[in-house]
This record gives sequence, C-alpha cells and structure tokens, in this order.
Amino acid sequence: MTAKEQFLTNQQRNQPLMLPQRFSDEEMVRDWTLSRRDCQVVNKYRKQYRLGFAIQLCAMRLYGRFLNQLHDLSPRVISYLSSQLDLPPTLTVDVPEREATLLEHRNNILKYLGFQRFDDKAEADLDRWIEEYARQGLLPDELFHRAERYLLLNRIVLPGPSTIERQIIRICNQVHTQLFEQVFDQMSPELRGAIDDLLQTTDGNQRTYFNQLKEYPPAAKISSLKRYLERYDNLVATGVNEFEEKVIDTAFLHYLYRLTKRYSAKDMKRFKDHKRYALMVCFLLESRKILLDNLVKMHDQYMTELCRQTRNSHDKKHKEFRKRQKKAIDAVLDTTHVLLEWPDEQPLYKNDLWQRIDEKHLLASIDDLHIFKRLEECGYCDLLLTRYPSLRKYFSDFIRLPFEVAKGSGPLIKAIQFVRQLDDGDLKKLPENTPTAFIPRELRRSLKDQAGNINRNVWEMGLALAMKDALRSGDLYLPQSKQHVSFWDLTLNEPNWDETKHTVYTGYSSLCHTKCVPPFQPSSTKRCQQRKSVLDWIISPRYTMAG
Repeated sequence: MTAKEQFLTNQQRNQPLMLPQRFSDEEMVRDWTLSRRDCQVVNKYRKQYRLGFAIQLCAMRLYGRFLNQLHDLSPRVISYLSSQLDLPPTLTVDVPEREATLLEHRNNILKYLGFQRFDDKAEADLDRWIEEYARQGLLPDELFHRAERYLLLNRIVLPGPSTIERQIIRICNQVHTQLFEQVFDQMSPELRGAIDDLLQTTDGNQRTYFNQLKEYPPAAKISSLKRYLERYDNLVATGVNEFEEKVIDTAFLHYLYRLTKRYSAKDMKRFKDHKRYALMVCFLLESRKILLDNLVKMHDQYMTELCRQTRNSHDKKHKEFRKRQKKAIDAVLDTTHVLLEWPDEQPLYKNDLWQRIDEKHLLASIDDLHIFKRLEECGYCDLLLTRYPSLRKYFSDFIRLPFEVAKGSGPLIKAIQFVRQLDDGDLKKLPENTPTAFIPRELRRSLKDQAGNINRNVWEMGLALAMKDALRSGDLYLPQSKQHVSFWDLTLNEPNWDETKHTVYTGYSSLCHTKCVPPFQPSSTKRCQQRKSVLDWIISPRYTMAG
C-alpha cells in the first residue's frame, strides 16, 4: 500500500454517521435511553435546547461523534427522548444559534461522559495500536472500523474518517515495508530463483505459472485433476515448504495473497526485490492451501458424480432385466410343470422336452436369471469397477498428498501407505493384515475371491470412496490446507486462551459501560459480572474457534 492509496468510499469519507432508519424497539431502548442522572444533567439547560442536548449526549456515547444534522434522526427516537424529558411532542429540534453556546454544550457533554479530544497523545496511542494489529495482517478497511471502536471504548472523540484513513495508510506502509524486508532476508537464493521462473513464460505456453495459480478450479474431470496435481507438485518443487516455519502471521499471509492476486506478472517485476519476493512467497504459501482444498473438492465431486452415474446405469439395467426376469421365471415354471407332469413309466429325452418347450427361449431365460442374480448381488460393484482405470489416472498422484488422520482412523492412513508402496513396487500384493473396515457395503461381496485373496481394484475403489467421506467428516485431513485441517487446529488451546481472555473481558466490559448500560450506575457492576460469567462459559477453549 502506498501513501496515495485510499480505501474509504466517498460516502464513508463525507458522511461518517449513517443513522439507521429501521430499527426495533429493543434497539431504540438500548441506544437512546437516558438514565436518571442523564435527565438531571439535561434539565439544567433551557427547555428549548434540552432535546438537542439529549440527542447529542446519546450520539456521543453511542458513536463517539456529534451529529451535524439533528433533523435526520428518526421521529421515533425524537418522541422517545421527549417522553423521557417530559417535553411536549415535536418533530423539530432546536439548537443554539450562538456558536459559543453550542461549543459550551458540547464541552459539557464531553466532560460529563468522560470523553477526551483527539490530541497528540491519543494519536500516538492510536499509532501504536494500528501498528500492532497491522502486523497481524488486518485489512485497512477492517483496521478502520476497529480503530473507531478502539477510540470509542477509550472514550476519545472520533476524528474525521479521512484523518483515521491517512493514519492507517501511513502505519500500514511502514509495517509492510519492514515485514517485506524481514521475509526477504529469510529466503534462500534457490527460492528466489524459483520465484523468478514462475514469473516467466515457458516454451509453448503464453501464460506464466503465476497466472495459472490464480485460475478458478474447473469442473472435476480427470484432465483437470491431473493438471491441478501437477501444479501442486511444481509449487512444492520451488522449495516453499521449507519457508513455512519462518512465515508471518496467517491473517497477514492471506491479506498479502489477496493483494498479490490483483497484480499481473508484469506488474510484479516492477516492484523492488524485497517486496516482489515477499509478496510471491506469501502468494505461493496461500496458493498451496487453496490448491489442496480444490483438489479435495474436485476429488469429492468426481467420486460423487462417478457414483451417481454408476447408480443410474445400475438402476436402468436393473429395471430392464427385472422385466425380462419376470418372463424368464414364467419360462422356467412352464418347464418345471412339464417335468412334473411327465409320466413316470415313460423315459424323458431332450428331444421330447424340446418338442414341448422352446429350447432357445429357455436357455435365454436362464441367462437372464443369472444376469439378474448378478445384478442383485454385485451389479453396482461391477459397474463401478469399469471406472477403475479412469480413477487410477489421477488417484495414484492424489494419494501422495500429505494426508494425516484423526485419532481412531489409523486403518485409513495405513491403507493409504499400502497403495503408495504398491505403486512404488515395494509391495507385490496386498498383505493379509490389509484393513478393510472402511470398504462400503456395496463392494464387500466382490472384495475377496474364492481363495480369500483381496481384489485390489475393489479395495482401492472402496478406499477412494472412504477418503471422500473421511475428508468431509474431518477424520482425514491435510495440515497444509486451508479448510480441511484438524478440528483441534481450529480451537484455542490453553496458552492462546490465556493470552486472549484478558482482551476479550476488557473489550466486553467496556462495551457494557459504553452501549449496553448507561455509565456511572452502581447496578451496572453486578450486571457486568453476571454477563462476564456467562461469557466465560460461552468462549471457553472448549467452545471457541480460533479462526
């Protein structure tokens, strides 16, 4: 981000307060209720200015800014405040015409609420606060909203939006420059050379590998799966995995990825070395996560579509042979009746039987019965196995992704290792202790032959289906991915919770005193303690998500 860049819209910059026109009665009571002490302070002023004074008091407490146009306020709020001050109903708000009187009212409101002006000390404190969160990778627009919240919780009058915007841009520019230099110093020469190659076009391809990584994943087909697996292998070949332990915060990593994605390869070459390489290494690390997520999603879609097509083919074939089976049963029953009615003293020859029964029709009926029986028992599995050669075109590479399993799913990772050993030639056939508990019920009839040996094609097809389900449930995951990670990586552990708890309690207590309950009320302490105990249970490490 350069010093000339702006992230606020013209409306945000010129109209800092957007008063809602639609709100519930509960929200009106929460935000515009005057305490008894508030009413005592307001009633000290002239009657015609009390309503305007009360509006500005609530606005400063709620938004940290004074309202410039009091007539934009909803008539419901005006009526609600008038009723609390025992004023007659009105739709207009009178304000002092003398500027000195208006400034005096505002200074008295700030003194009563305990607010301070945005002076040099407040600006320095805000600089330190912005720098802290900018290093965590927060986006400028999010920093803006959090900075306003920070000033409000610390009872500092919010300056103009453009003032905070310029301050955020200045700090972010400094922080990002420092971070780029730190990342650049930690990179190896080999990684820098690999990054330079990614920004160059290769022979026969007009697009750089950098631009290819920004593509949205296509439909889940064999060709697209193979292409994405090849991209993942090329990305890992750059050596970016070795840089992972030295990288910056995850949130900031995602921000730099989104920033880099806006540029073309030509734009990246114009940046200084430390910025170009830092942006690219963060882009590669985040692209690796996205590639893994897309590969899992595409495998899931491919297997789901494969099962759907196989099920439809099986149902269609089953329906066809079910009709033929009924006719075949009639032919077999007719033959049975002929045999049962044949005289005992008269020998039965085939020629005699064929004179009574159509030989070709009977043999075709028997074949139809055998086919229907096979369809009932193993038809779905047989049709699924016809897709096994297509599955192997990408599954042999897909299974080499860095999978890990949750506790209790050991057989699944053991099966994955067996497939890798079979592909490498370390195993000639599946051993006797091969896990089969994850094989779907539809494939179990064909899993073993008459000698008790496991059919690898059936077993591996069942493994592919089991991996799809395990990746959905989280029993199988990829630690380097973004979405398919271990469940416990998404929760706050005890050290992180101890570090976060104080900040959460402080912010919640300030929120209670700033918006939820009027300040300086003795009863608010007890209510905050009750809310704090409930909050402690809700956001305990067991229930709190880290992301």
